[in-house]
Amino acid sequence: MSFFRPTDTGTILMGPGDVYTILASSAETNGDYIALEPLVPPDGGPPPHIHHDQIETFFILEGEMEITVGGQVYEAKAGDFVHVSKNTPHCFKNRSRTTTKMVFTFVPAGDIEEFFRESFKETTDRHDIEILPPPEG
Repeated sequence: MSFFRPTDTGTILMGPGDVYTILASSAETNGDYIALEPLVPPDGGPPPHIHHDQIETFFILEGEMEITVGGQVYEAKAGDFVHVSKNTPHCFKNRSRTTTKMVFTFVPAGDIEEFFRESFKETTDRHDIEILPPPEG
């Protein structure tokens, strides 16, 4: 299945701290992968976690991101790429003063898209985007 996603047309998932645009859904790739474009504000990013069934990649488009993979800390900037193998603890944190824009992929798609859709507020209205501060703690 082939498809084209014009700029600013993907479904938006808004959560505390981050906003994700779905660039390629599981349905559109027959479950092969999903791709998301996150906007991560200063201090945004998830706690350490592991994906047992997916490989995750990060490509930094704008800004900087501290990405920890299996205990190794990378100071990633625009143009940098990070690959995270299955079963590898990892996390990312925007320690800069500006919002960082990236592209994530998860291979295969698995149930990660369902997690994002259940955990974040879904919208297609570009005027509804609000980057909220991350939760305290």
